[in-house]
Amino acid sequence: MKELFWEKEEDLNKIDWIKKYNQTCEKWINETPDRISLLYSYFEINEHKLFVEEICRKIGVELSGTGLEIGCGPGILSNSVLKIYKNIDLIYLLEKVPKTYLLKKKIADYNKTSVKLISVIGDFNYLKLPNNSLDFVLDFDSIHHSENFELTFKEISRVLKPGGKLLCFDRGQPDSISKKQIEYLLNIEYSKSYKIENGINPNKKFTRRMNGEKEPYLKDWKMVGKKYNLNCEVYIFHRKSLKNFVRSAYGLLIPFAIKRLIQKGLNITTHYQLILNYFFINNIGGIKVFNLEHTPKSKKSPTGKMIFLYTKGY
Repeated sequence: MKELFWEKEEDLNKIDWIKKYNQTCEKWINETPDRISLLYSYFEINEHKLFVEEICRKIGVELSGTGLEIGCGPGILSNSVLKIYKNIDLIYLLEKVPKTYLLKKKIADYNKTSVKLISVIGDFNYLKLPNNSLDFVLDFDSIHHSENFELTFKEISRVLKPGGKLLCFDRGQPDSISKKQIEYLLNIEYSKSYKIENGINPNKKFTRRMNGEKEPYLKDWKMVGKKYNLNCEVYIFHRKSLKNFVRSAYGLLIPFAIKRLIQKGLNITTHYQLILNYFFINNIGGIKVFNLEHTPKSKKSPTGKMIFLYTKGY
């Protein structure tokens, strides 16, 4: 697999959070491709492909030509997309952590996709690509980490061709939840098992905020897309069950102040559209809801996902 550097590797390797993720890459490289995929995406390789395939089919998105996956990690999403769409010529795998190359190569070699992938080490806010040069951009839980939402979308819009797609497997918080709950979510500390799995000292404090997590509201995704000529469609996929209904109802109906008082479910937030879907209302308030049919083998795999599909205007 060819490798490009949009930034100097030696400079990147001096950044603390990149040092940490370089160490994680060194640890993960000894794992099997399925294990790497599970650690990164919470799906094994084929399970991820089936998950992505169902979503893309139901929202009716077609991808072809030249694309870019931003904040790609090992490139799991791009490998799934290449198996689904046969008319893709090339995907740039953009990541800021230099040693992700080892993981990208291992996954691509396993999937026999190396000929259609180029590893790029760089920053998704400074894309060294010409204007109107890409047919699509992919995001798997990366954009919500952005320190500058507007700059990220401005750059993506710049490099997309008119009619080009931005497909995000990401998340946006309900506009109704309070800033206090957002702050709580960002200050959640990772478990010891997570720290050990990701090469973090289990005895040191490490929160989601410290890991670069952000919690943008749904309105943030919509407004910034509109500003940069990206027409937005929003979808939620979820698996219906009594347990998931009760959890969603709790997240929607119980105020955060009460959750804090009883110390239960402080991290649960719910878009009201999920509840209405149980009563066969599937498209309201700018969000279309689909049932997620495929059940993966791993208990770690998510039972739902928010999808943003943007199309650049002409």
